[in-house]
Amino acid sequence: MGIKLKVNLKGNRYVNKSRMTDKAKKKTTKELKEQIIKVQKNTTTKEVSKLNSMILGSHNYYKMATLSSLDFAEIKFLVMKTLKCRLRQVMNKRPKISKTFKKLYGDYNGKYFTVAEITIFPIGKCKTDPPMNFSQDICNFTEEGRVKQHEKLKGFNHLIKYLLNNVNQNESTEYNDNRISLIAGQRGKCYVTGKKLEIGDMECHHKKPKFLGGTDEYKNLLWVKNGVHKLIHCTKEETIEKYMKMLNLDNKGLKRVNSLRKLVGNSVI
Repeated sequence: MGIKLKVNLKGNRYVNKSRMTDKAKKKTTKELKEQIIKVQKNTTTKEVSKLNSMILGSHNYYKMATLSSLDFAEIKFLVMKTLKCRLRQVMNKRPKISKTFKKLYGDYNGKYFTVAEITIFPIGKCKTDPPMNFSQDICNFTEEGRVKQHEKLKGFNHLIKYLLNNVNQNESTEYNDNRISLIAGQRGKCYVTGKKLEIGDMECHHKKPKFLGGTDEYKNLLWVKNGVHKLIHCTKEETIEKYMKMLNLDNKGLKRVNSLRKLVGNSVI
């Protein structure tokens, strides 16, 4: 997991403090340095964007640690030496603030480093977001626990029951199990439109199709409405127009559809 825990006595109760493990810090530092070297050798928006995605991914994963901001301050100190040395010829300090940068790091007031017209995400700016305590009352072994568990599933429990009673015999056990877990993970809503899924108007979509090497893993599946599924796979212009009018997608929904269309080998809309 890459996170170490330490319990300290505070007053008359114990408080948990968590940080990145030394191994995780070394690995993150090494991977960021390696990507910076790739940017030096091939200074393109693609490689700089990959560096940003690695920084953001690390922040999102380790933000659960209560003292992760201290860990990323250390990582920044080590990585910035490499960044300034390797990229000094192609780097400037004039910010190019994208919508994503503003949304994620809008309150950042440190130095900016821009390469290939892309401002690099601040390595040391990790906002901690410790996970909330879960209720130990929720369990399968008491009547009260089962009631609370059913309350959490309220609104889409009927979809789970339907899938349990309607196993797809042409698909693998992994697929049938994961589609049930996924309906709960998506809270019974369409990934693209955000609207509630309904029996008869829902499709479990493979992000990467099986004929392209896709699997039945949880991470390769998504629940969408039938119209969205048609829009992902259709290629005829009149059919695309039909479902675009029918779904009336916002910018976020259209972006997600286009991302899924590219994965199945179709052009963006």
